[in-house]
Formats: sequence, C-alpha cells, structure tokens
Amino acid sequence: MTGTHYKEEQEQELEVLKSIYPDELEELGEGEFRITVNPEEQDSSAPLVVALRIKYTPTYPEEIPEISLEILEGSLEENEHDNFYNDLTNTARDSIGMAMVFTLLSFLKDSLTTFVIERQEQRKKAEEDRIREEIEAENAKFQGTKVTVASFLEWKENFEREVAEKEKATKSLALIKKEEIRKNKLTGRQLFEQNEELAKSDATFIEEGDVTVDISLFEREVDIESEEEENSVLDLVRSSND
Repeated sequence: MTGTHYKEEQEQELEVLKSIYPDELEELGEGEFRITVNPEEQDSSAPLVVALRIKYTPTYPEEIPEISLEILEGSLEENEHDNFYNDLTNTARDSIGMAMVFTLLSFLKDSLTTFVIERQEQRKKAEEDRIREEIEAENAKFQGTKVTVASFLEWKENFEREVAEKEKATKSLALIKKEEIRKNKLTGRQLFEQNEELAKSDATFIEEGDVTVDISLFEREVDIESEEEENSVLDLVRSSND
C-alpha cells in the first residue's frame, strides 16, 4: 500500500468523523484533531469531560495513531489517566489494519461512563459511612459502652477488689486511731497538769488575787468521802448481823 493510499484512507475517515461529531470535533492541523467525549451519565457535583486527541501516523491504519487524552473539565488522578491511556492503546492495537478512531471514541465513552458512575457511588458510600460514624458517635455519648458478659465480669472483679481494698484501709485506719486513743488517754489530773491553757489560766487568777487552788485539798476531800462511804457500808453490815 502506497503513501497516497494511506492518505486517502485517513481523509475519508476524518470526513466520516466530522459528520458524526460536528460539534465535538476540532481540527488542529493536517491529520491531527481532537474530539470531545462526554460520559452517558454525568456527575453534577464532579463533572468530567475529556478529549481524545489523534494524530495520524504515515502508515495509519497499518499502525496505531498517536493518542493522547486532554482533561477539559474535572480531574483525573495520574493512575486513572494512565489506565485510560493504556486501555485505549490496547484497543488500538487490536484494531490495526482498519479505521479505528470511532472504535476508540466508543470505547472511551463507555469507560468514562463506568468510571463516573463508580466514582459517584464511592463518594456516596463514603458520605454515608461518615454520617453513620457521626451518628454512632453521638449515640455512644448517651448509651455508654455496650455491656457484654466478658466486660461485666471484668467490671465486677475490679469493683469487688476496690471495695475490699477500701474496707481493709478503713479497718487499718480505725485500729490505728483506736491505739492512739488508748495510748493517749489521760486521767483528769493528767489533763489538768498537761493542759497548758489551764495552767496559764490559773496563773492569771493568782496574779489577779484569786484564792490559790491547792490540789491536795481536793485529794483530801476525796479521801474523806471514801472513808465515809466505807463506814456506811460497815454500819449496814453490822446492822444485818445483829
């Protein structure tokens, strides 16, 4: 096949493409053009429009043309762009020997439609998951931690251990206080002798001319009362014997 024949076949294909895509096709130079491709279903929140750019090679269609993708609206990740390009290249290789641009355009449109639908579903699912997590977090504030048999038994064990430790500490403190009280228990006279405030008070009374308190008098009075009680008991015993 001569170069003239390749040229004629390329021109014929281009004329057919112009009739099919009158608004989408834009000629960029001799044997070079691009065609805008919209997916069948569009995502209004994240629209995606691309253009398939074709440049005929000298022996096309006996070899694949130069292919490139241009993003006209929206965006693609690098790996997503590479996947589209590789799929188009493989489709072109399978079509060597025949006019293939229409086949490439149809394949690209179907691929874009599938991609947009899947991405939309993924975004919808991600939003639903986010809302569900927020709801679960809010509910957890009011419901508390879900109780299971294992968690209850663990809580019960910890609770009983804490109660036992508190009781042990309380008993130990009570014993310590009781021992302190026993050791520090004083008689009335000891309290009187050790009470610094009382001693100061007595000194004040003495300085002001009050009668001096003689503790021995109190002791004597107690002894007299004791003797009187003993005599009373003896009298009762004698009377009963008589």
